[in-house]
Amino acid sequence: MAGILPHAERRSSALVALYVALSLLLLMVGERLPQSSLRGLGAFLFAPFDRVVLAMDRLGAAWFENQELHQRLAELSLENARLRRAGEENQELRAQLSLPGYREPTLKPLEILALTGDPIPAAATLSAGAKAGIRVGDVVVTSDGLVGRVSEVYPWQSRCTLLSDPSVSVACEVESTGVLGVVRFTASPRPSLTLTAVPYADTVKVGQRVLTSGMSLRYPRGIPVGRVVRIGRDPDGLTQSVVLAPAARFTRLRHVFVIAGPGTGGRP
Repeated sequence: MAGILPHAERRSSALVALYVALSLLLLMVGERLPQSSLRGLGAFLFAPFDRVVLAMDRLGAAWFENQELHQRLAELSLENARLRRAGEENQELRAQLSLPGYREPTLKPLEILALTGDPIPAAATLSAGAKAGIRVGDVVVTSDGLVGRVSEVYPWQSRCTLLSDPSVSVACEVESTGVLGVVRFTASPRPSLTLTAVPYADTVKVGQRVLTSGMSLRYPRGIPVGRVVRIGRDPDGLTQSVVLAPAARFTRLRHVFVIAGPGTGGRP
């Protein structure tokens, strides 16, 4: 019978017979084989293929990430050009109106040595003092927003009163609408950062950012303070109580920047 089968079919039949024989052999002696050695041999044989697959996967991920970064770079370049033109126009308009120009603040990076207050810190000890040029009244910020203000200065350290201290008040405005108010921290009935003294007729929406208004002798204009999360009405019915989510996370402060301030005194 085998003599009359084509060559290809005879080869297929031989392979099937070989596979069946190997299967029977594995069934009979499979438990006696050294499995750890076989796994090690398999890992050794397939390790180059695993490395190739991993390299190809990383190469593909890097290619897609590179495409996204190129797109983001182009978007940022266009936005930077637009902001540069807007800045030039702003400088020209301020010059025509005889208004003082904007000066880029000088940032001094400092480390937080200790936080004071529980459960929400109300003060922080900074890693530099008078010897490093720190003064009472300097403004303390992070990359996220306003942290507080230097209240005490020692030769090698200084103390910052945080925005979460109930005695601190900051003149602020709602971004894009210019609605004015004063930000204060209240500890009861529940801890919250609130924009107060906002007339009920003014429009404030959830999600809007609140910045320092510059109508203060203590804080420069444009520093992020928080974002509106809830709006209510004061008991007098004449003003709104606008609750903010702080821009800076007071419980996780590690590094801050100090901006030279005008000192103490004046309005909040």
